[in-house]
Amino acid sequence: KKKKNMADITKNGIIVNPSKGSGDTTLKVKAQTANRGNRVKQTATFTVTAPGVTGSKQFTANHLPAAEFVSFDNGSTQAVDKAGGKITITGTSNSSILTFTKGSGEIITTDISALSYTANGSSATNGVKIDDDPGASAKYAFNIQLDATANDTIESRTQQITVKAESTSVSATITLNQTAGDPTLEVSPTSVDVPQDGSEVSVQVTTNTTFIVA
Repeated sequence: KKKKNMADITKNGIIVNPSKGSGDTTLKVKAQTANRGNRVKQTATFTVTAPGVTGSKQFTANHLPAAEFVSFDNGSTQAVDKAGGKITITGTSNSSILTFTKGSGEIITTDISALSYTANGSSATNGVKIDDDPGASAKYAFNIQLDATANDTIESRTQQITVKAESTSVSATITLNQTAGDPTLEVSPTSVDVPQDGSEVSVQVTTNTTFIVA
């Protein structure tokens, strides 16, 4: 009669259950974490011994790799306040390199080619291999911080941010949607003297919308 101890053993993210038994026993092998996202095959070797038996037996479990991927947590769009300021964009990947680029637009005007960002909790540089390649063994979180300019127009505006993995065919794009700014109106000077000879003087209207002089 078989008796089993249902305790398990875990190595390199692979679980074997049970870790002990008596008589013929089927060992169940599975990933410790579903959808681990490891880009590279992860291997663990398990050794089986029995009292009174000379030597040991081993088997190797290979956690099959996931395809390289990158995605933004917010999907395809992210809102930006009309006042601008610092915005954070987060995502997940298992790539060894992430390269961020910006599309045309006036929301993000600074150069991001050498942007510093966070990958797996550590500092990384745009377009440079990530230290220790965390995506080889598991997917990781990343985030970038960008400075958005204030929207001084009365129209909403958009701009795209794209991230590419080491395989440049693997990418994700998010569209920043900035709300319209407030309408503004100024005149300068506020008082002018009109010459007797009929020549002109100027008053400057500064506005981001249409206006009427009445």
